[in-house]
Amino acid sequence: MTVRQIRRDEHAGPDDGAAASRRVTTAGGEHVTGARHDPPPHRYRVRVRRRLGQTIRCAFPALQARASGGDTVLTGPLPDRAALHGVLAEIEALGLELLEVRRLPPA
Repeated sequence: MTVRQIRRDEHAGPDDGAAASRRVTTAGGEHVTGARHDPPPHRYRVRVRRRLGQTIRCAFPALQARASGGDTVLTGPLPDRAALHGVLAEIEALGLELLEVRRLPPA
């Protein structure tokens, strides 16, 4: 069995976050790739128009919701881009108006 390290930072775009090392293991002719050091999740603030009721806020269990004026601000960590896109897709599916998406600095 052979193991070799591949650095992803040479291929990461400006929004890809911290580069992660990946380990590729050859076992019986198959390549198995696993995350070695997952980057910490980024925190996001997502603002939507109007105050959301409890039922709609339940569609975003990973995020905390608070009213801000006539809008709702959803805040919390999302582990990767897929999770962020999932939140944005849910906002669209619920017919909500997206006002702002902001990645917050590390705490």
